[in-house]
Amino acid sequence: MLKIDYSKWNQTPQNLRQLALVAVHPRTRERYLALDEITQGKSATQVSLEIGRRAHTVINWVHHYNDQGSEALTYRRTGGKRPFFL
Repeated sequence: MLKIDYSKWNQTPQNLRQLALVAVHPRTRERYLALDEITQGKSATQVSLEIGRRAHTVINWVHHYNDQGSEALTYRRTGGKRPFFL
């Protein structure tokens, strides 16, 4: 079973939910909420079906969080043309 190592980063599942609520970008919110759902006992497959992502993507979010902490889930624009309206 996939585990989220939030204690390694001195956080709790409630911290993940709070990070999701205050995140500016929708993709960041989605990632934190997915991890919160997993801490509540859902599998990555269940979460992926609910949010319309591949299970592998959700699993990668968990691994990134476990390796690098909450900052690893923050969305960063990596390329392409900037949107006209921000």
